[in-house]
Amino acid sequence: MKRIWLDEVSGSSCELRDDAHHYVKTVLRSREGDIFGILTPEKFCTAKITQITNKFTVLEIVEECPVKKPDYRLSVYQCVLKREYMDFAVEKYAELGVTEITPVISARSMKDVKDKSFNRYHDIAVKAVLQSENQHVPIINPPVELADITADHEEKLFFYERKEGKEPVKLKGKNAAIIIGCEGGFEEEEAEILKSKGFRVVSPFKPVLKAETAAVVFTGLVRMELE
Repeated sequence: MKRIWLDEVSGSSCELRDDAHHYVKTVLRSREGDIFGILTPEKFCTAKITQITNKFTVLEIVEECPVKKPDYRLSVYQCVLKREYMDFAVEKYAELGVTEITPVISARSMKDVKDKSFNRYHDIAVKAVLQSENQHVPIINPPVELADITADHEEKLFFYERKEGKEPVKLKGKNAAIIIGCEGGFEEEEAEILKSKGFRVVSPFKPVLKAETAAVVFTGLVRMELE
């Protein structure tokens, strides 16, 4: 089933115009009678196209139900990467079912996170959620300095490439926070700060991964533990 995102749906039908209409009519090449899934922040609807014109598309709501929210909490603190890598990380976090993403300013991270970046992150996350058939779009928080991180999660994991020996990812609950570094990793002082905040150092294997690779691998490992 094709899926689209709308900020809100009310009543027994909805009318798409502008970008949404163009996407359904031209990009997806839809026809009257096609069935669509509509995802909003609060509900998921099954809808049928009843009319397509040059200016708008009308969909009849056939069925709706509340959004299926995860039975876990997974927050990712991601040290800010260059634009293309940060966008990639946000996309993969949304696909993997992360519930919350917080950009982090660290000693070796990018320092400038523009306001318009948050709209882009949200759009990327929405597209990834639709593609992966999830129903929860992760919350994108404002950036925070590493020293100012406050995480109240049951489990807090810190992936540190300089840790001696191996420490596997093992979780006891379903409420976890993880922090992923940027290129160059964390400085020793930052590692100590994170430990003082209750983050447990883990190092599942020895290869030093690129930041965008670590984002996928480590988050995937944690998601497996949360299942």
